[in-house]
Amino acid sequence: MSFLGLLRQLAAHRPDLPPIGQARRPQDEHFRIGQQASLTFAPREIAQLQQVQGKLKIQLFGLGMLGPNGALPLHFTEIVRERTEAHRDTTTADFLDLFHHRALTQFYQAWAHSQSTAGLDRPDDEAFSRYVGWLAGSDAAEIAESPLPPHARLAASAHHVRESRSPDGIAATLAHFFGVPVRLDEFVLHWIAVDPDELSQLGHPGPPSMMGQGAMLGEMVPDRQHKFRLVIGPLNLQQYLCFTPNGRDFPVLIEWVRSFVGYEFVWEVELQVMPDAAPPAVLGSSERLGWSTWLGEPDRSRAITGMVFEPEQYAKH
Repeated sequence: MSFLGLLRQLAAHRPDLPPIGQARRPQDEHFRIGQQASLTFAPREIAQLQQVQGKLKIQLFGLGMLGPNGALPLHFTEIVRERTEAHRDTTTADFLDLFHHRALTQFYQAWAHSQSTAGLDRPDDEAFSRYVGWLAGSDAAEIAESPLPPHARLAASAHHVRESRSPDGIAATLAHFFGVPVRLDEFVLHWIAVDPDELSQLGHPGPPSMMGQGAMLGEMVPDRQHKFRLVIGPLNLQQYLCFTPNGRDFPVLIEWVRSFVGYEFVWEVELQVMPDAAPPAVLGSSERLGWSTWLGEPDRSRAITGMVFEPEQYAKH
């Protein structure tokens, strides 16, 4: 086991104590780090482990002031080694270990701060998620209150940092998270209701009533710029029900799309079912009409289209 790996296990084993390198008193630490005085080149990082007065004492070959790679001249190593082994006097070694312990715990802290996995050992002290969130412009409180798992959202930061959110990025993120096929169709036709004040009306002068400028027929206009469709599937019946408005994955799907496009676009979901997974309509069954039941025999050569709906109309804001 490596020295850093050992300290990582010690930090994870006692989350009730301060993080390694941040303790203010020796009583707040359950281990001590020192260096074994030796004139040989280090064959490994850890020389020995032993329990001393209820604390784990970690003796290292290198990374300290002694030894052939240490900062002190070699005769210091000889003096410490002779006093320790010949006279059973560890005074000098213990004095140097005061500095070894402090320096090496700071070294571990600097290493742990740059490791995304090391912070997960102590969730309350985990800082790497904040770093990624800041790069993506995500607020920590918003992430914590979101239906999305925090690390799943942070894993999509590569797509969130882009000024323009690509359709491929949305589809790939959803497919990876839910583990189902996802396709995004752009420029879906929909109708936009015209505000009553902007309707063309006889006897009401103004831009909406001027031919060639703002006049139009009807109360709605077609649009293809502001709507897209997510085609999810083919799915088995259990997966299909999870994406329906009462399903388990429904609020998570809405939160994913909002994290990419906000409320700027209108979007709908088309759920597709595997041909052999669509239950037929049977009187007395528990299937819901219009949600999870189909009439007739399905076409086995292609997926069956289930619900097509706009999730925001079912969302609890």
